Amino acid sequence: MLSFVQNLFATRVNPIGVDFGTDCLRMAQVQEVNNDHKLVAAACCDVPSHVRSNPQARMEFFTEALRDLLSQGRFRGRQAVLALPASSMIIQHVRLAKMGEDETRTALPFELRGKLPFDPSHAIIRHLVAGEVFVEQEQRQEVIAMAAARETVNQLLAAAARAKLDVVGMNVEPKAVIDCFSHVYRRKTDAEAVTCFVDLGASGTRAVIAQGTQILFARSIEFGGDHLTRRLADAMSISFEDAKLQRLQLAAQTPVVEDRSDRSETSAPPTRPADEESPDNSFALLGAALAKHQRSADPEPSGVKPASLARPVDQLCHDAALKLVDELNFCRRYYESVFPSKPLQKLIFVGGDARQRTLCQTIAREMRLAAQMGDPMVRMAKDTEVGIESGIDRRQPQPGWAVSLGLSMGPKHATVESTK
Repeated sequence: MLSFVQNLFATRVNPIGVDFGTDCLRMAQVQEVNNDHKLVAAACCDVPSHVRSNPQARMEFFTEALRDLLSQGRFRGRQAVLALPASSMIIQHVRLAKMGEDETRTALPFELRGKLPFDPSHAIIRHLVAGEVFVEQEQRQEVIAMAAARETVNQLLAAAARAKLDVVGMNVEPKAVIDCFSHVYRRKTDAEAVTCFVDLGASGTRAVIAQGTQILFARSIEFGGDHLTRRLADAMSISFEDAKLQRLQLAAQTPVVEDRSDRSETSAPPTRPADEESPDNSFALLGAALAKHQRSADPEPSGVKPASLARPVDQLCHDAALKLVDELNFCRRYYESVFPSKPLQKLIFVGGDARQRTLCQTIAREMRLAAQMGDPMVRMAKDTEVGIESGIDRRQPQPGWAVSLGLSMGPKHATVESTK
């Protein structure tokens, strides 16, 4: 019925990648051209705050928004790959005796009993084998299980069907992010590097550690952009929606000057100018990631001057970053205890809230790791008819589009895993 990864990418135009996030619905479709990708269609819309906590309203919005975006986005065909929303997914590491793929799949529901907030027999479970470990001199497998209630999955599929989408696959967000950047990372050193992708979303943060296309660790952290927004709303005595708007506008307007004073701790030395997009410099350095900030943005947010917001927002980002650093360092310690010969080397920030530069810089500085902002568009062909009205502005990095683009791109070497 569903597939973890679907081998559908030999067609001329890839399926539509649908990322139904907490605060934004994004749809993207790419086409393979001479071993590269070209963006052929994209569209997005914000999720109203009043439907976020109402599952039925969310599904109704999902259906109506999909219909609207399909008609205005010039998508080709109706085939689509959905992302299971991270807010609906539980990630759990387990250690099992070494066994085959089918045996692992059979054993997981029993192993996960009592470790999930729902009955594993009523869940859709996907898993990745991170590698082999030794526990009390016994060889075992480190398995990353990702589970969601079957009812939630069925609701997503039903909503997509009502929008006349032909769902040909469903993927999990951590895998979609890795699939996306496997097409950007092409050098041998990239495949060997151990990277932590920090996916900063509205409802939470995901940490995914990978070496090349191999995911070695994954964890969800219950702290995201909404937490920052609520803190700002309380501090400024304004509404949640006004706080969100002001925070994002301020992030887009903040001028960025590359900080060279502590590059040994927080950013990797560039081989070419930091804002030059090229195969050898496929990510903008964190210190210059927003150098091409939105030129068309309003110079001053309505009702609140940037100067009056900059200090509280920066302080909130700094405080939030310290909380995230504690969580990310926990992830790092666990991962490096399992794979001590593969230490973590760098951070890549993705997700809609990666635009909050102060947050990202503080995390990188405190963790003393090289850090970059992930731009999934950097290798995309420039000759596209997709304009800024789609929500994609090629003048600046687009970390929030990593999941939808990864869903459409698919893995470099697609494999099929069918489930009943």
